[in-house]
Amino acid sequence: MKFTKSEMQHELLKFMSLLGQHVAALYGARDPAWANEDAITQSPVWNAMGELYDYGVMGIPTGDLVPGNRINGIHAHVEMFLRAFDTARAKIFLEAGDNEAPRLCLFTVQIAVARMVLDGGERYTDYGASEHGILQGDTGYLTFSEIAMLANMDERSVRNAANPKLSNPLKTELKGTRSLVNIEEAGRWLAGRKGFRASKPYDGPPVKRAPEFDINLTLEQAMHIEQKAQEAGVSFGEYLKAMLYKASQEAMK
Repeated sequence: MKFTKSEMQHELLKFMSLLGQHVAALYGARDPAWANEDAITQSPVWNAMGELYDYGVMGIPTGDLVPGNRINGIHAHVEMFLRAFDTARAKIFLEAGDNEAPRLCLFTVQIAVARMVLDGGERYTDYGASEHGILQGDTGYLTFSEIAMLANMDERSVRNAANPKLSNPLKTELKGTRSLVNIEEAGRWLAGRKGFRASKPYDGPPVKRAPEFDINLTLEQAMHIEQKAQEAGVSFGEYLKAMLYKASQEAMK
């Protein structure tokens, strides 16, 4: 899918304006400032989407979107915000306000996340947890859909390229119920695709990341956390992060 940054921003402006008016109606507000063009184009979501486009579509490291980092901060918030509107129930809400999910914006977010993983970074949310099982998400792996985005190909062609009968197939690994591609194999295969735009070299300061650690959970503990996460309407990873943050805040008192 090829589109310009201006086309993506035009779609975002329309989406945010209609959404702002729809939400204002729920509050009984008239002419809300947040639905105006000036407010939208100066908002964090507007700036974040511009950076996500530069990195995801164009391969230009910018801000926190650099190889080896993770989708975090405002970029993670925008990702969750847009993904939330790409659901059946959300579409009903949007249609009531003559609005629709912003397809170009969603694609921009998805390809930026895919590029971050390809560049050795991490996702913010473990979207694969519910499909792969507890603590068996797709960290370090790309889906056929994500590889198709990066290669500027349709997903069916990518799946066909994974046929083991081919002389040089795209090699996959079975994770849960899905076939995924590890980042080394994805990088090898994408390098030979004409539609793939490699990330540009990053010459900024080294990425500073919080230290990583392993948590050994019993099955009962993991199932309890998963149940609480489902009740809260968030992913396993998000709920676990919230628990750790709360514990660290209490420990610092």
